[in-house]
Amino acid sequence: MAAIEQTVFSEYEVRAMYATVGSDTCEVKCIGSLEESTDVITTSKKCRGVVVKKRTRGTGNGTLKVSLHIPWKLYMTLMGMDSDMLADGVYGYGRNSIHPEFSLTADVFDEDDVEKFKAWPKCVMNAGPANKVENGSEEVAEVEAEIAFAPDDNGFGHYEALSAGLAENIKSKWLTSFTPDLVKKVMA
Repeated sequence: MAAIEQTVFSEYEVRAMYATVGSDTCEVKCIGSLEESTDVITTSKKCRGVVVKKRTRGTGNGTLKVSLHIPWKLYMTLMGMDSDMLADGVYGYGRNSIHPEFSLTADVFDEDDVEKFKAWPKCVMNAGPANKVENGSEEVAEVEAEIAFAPDDNGFGHYEALSAGLAENIKSKWLTSFTPDLVKKVMA
């Protein structure tokens, strides 16, 4: 059995996120917070009514909760807001609004400025538009959004890697051109 490396990485700051819808990628740099939770399934084995073994496995599914200042056009796109039958510059949200699937990547740093890349290749906005405006506030409110993620064709819903251990050809494409094939091991 290989020894477990003793490097500690404590996520401290998200400096940039990139959302890719189809072939269009949009950078988001004004991020307040990113919260991630993943789903698991726990199975147990009983012998004469007593649990003798438990195994917990990931499902590849989960939820991201973000607060950020999001580019307006990206927000309209991720919410599936339609403008086809409306006057120029007008968008509507309703029965015909289908939230598109997108990928999301993040550039995360620890308190010592060590870089980590994260990716969620199959995401969809989990709720419709919701905003709050407070007149007289001293701070501009960030948009809060809930994003569901699901496993890709490799069975993974979430990927991450420390920058220092990454091959340059992967590192240079991770944030703006991430695909599950980018990080798949090449078999000889």
